[in-house]
Amino acid sequence: MLYNACSGASIRVAGNDAVDLARLLCGPPRGVPVGGIPRTLVATLRRGGFLIEQTFDELGMIRDRYRSARGRTPMVLTLTTTQDCNLGCYYCYEARSREALDEGDVPAIVGWTRERLAASRKDSLHVDWYGGEPLLNIDFIDVASMALQALCEEIAVSYSASVISNGTCWPDDVAGFVRRHRIRQAQISFDGLKANHDKRRRYRKGRAPDPATSSFEQAVAVVDGLLDVVRVDLRFNADHGNQGDLEGFIGFCRDRGWFDRPFPCIFQLARISDFSERAGFLSHTKLPEEEFERLRERARHLVPDEATLDETTTRSLYPLPRTSVCAALADDSIVVGADGHHYRCGLQVGEKNRPVALRGADDKMTPGRDADWWTAFDPTLQPNCSRCSFLPICWGGCSKKHLEGDSYSLHEQSLYWRKALPQKIAWQFGVALEESAFSFTEADQFRPTSLE
Repeated sequence: MLYNACSGASIRVAGNDAVDLARLLCGPPRGVPVGGIPRTLVATLRRGGFLIEQTFDELGMIRDRYRSARGRTPMVLTLTTTQDCNLGCYYCYEARSREALDEGDVPAIVGWTRERLAASRKDSLHVDWYGGEPLLNIDFIDVASMALQALCEEIAVSYSASVISNGTCWPDDVAGFVRRHRIRQAQISFDGLKANHDKRRRYRKGRAPDPATSSFEQAVAVVDGLLDVVRVDLRFNADHGNQGDLEGFIGFCRDRGWFDRPFPCIFQLARISDFSERAGFLSHTKLPEEEFERLRERARHLVPDEATLDETTTRSLYPLPRTSVCAALADDSIVVGADGHHYRCGLQVGEKNRPVALRGADDKMTPGRDADWWTAFDPTLQPNCSRCSFLPICWGGCSKKHLEGDSYSLHEQSLYWRKALPQKIAWQFGVALEESAFSFTEADQFRPTSLE
């Protein structure tokens, strides 16, 4: 099986010369004499990018694709309604505070959005309600949502929204809230079954409706209501302390009927990790990549259908070269913090040295210290990424990790692709490849950039 990360093409070769041909095409860059290869096969290899002219600048093509994607990626406006949260999860990477957006912030948000939509000529806007726990500031959501929907209707731009929530403070009319705010996706997080979840996602002092309230039961009730009207990503946050709940939790979801609802739930396995500088202590307690990958393999076998797995867990999603970037790199997307500052990445919200635009006392925005870095970041110019075989499907992984010089996390990203890519490729040919059966080597990943 041959796969080309730049074109996304894959072919299966057979016959007496198959092994020699595969070695020739999968080794380092080299001149290939095509005279002894059947013309039809040569044409197939050219179309798939397995054979290219010696003068062709493949890295330059990937660079053009990446830079174009930064401009083409749909516009996402992430609004951090509040930095406050009613739960005290031990691994939380957010700085809790009472900072919150209010009705007075809406005109500036709508004005910025209007300007960006006009300048970019984008025909859609997606709003992501974010926190803290965003629904603690539901009054702001009500006002800002209506104003942004009105803007989009006025200028003939499509509108959609999503929300990331702990599931504990939704209004009673869940379906009405979803329809009113045109939410198309909700993420609700769980830390395992009830005992583990309530212990780890506990109410902060004085924040529980009453002492007997279970954050697990509240989240379950919200999911019950959501699955009739919207896609729900069930995020299972895993670490050493709760990985044993995985089978039981997926069984709970199955028994509850969540995989069979009008909008079947999507199971998302996530690794508790040091997502921000203030969560650095988690670097010593999180699951190692190898152990987390084994947990991911268990999830694949436990869910009733691959279609109910998120894209980071499923093997069936074909690994096409990327044509879009995350919102942090999209030219026309921004994160508005609860402090009113602008950030590129939601994981940096509240970090006082990380805004790319700071709001002054007069509400005017001035550039932050990282603004130029985010504008200039290009994985094709990074020393390792520029010679990585996975570059077209990875684009350097998390740009925030590059900004922070987090070489350990970037190395883990490399390990993920070395193991996951063979599985995804084999799946297309009807081969269920276990995680331990085969993985690419570091030499496979980082190749010489010129002909021998």
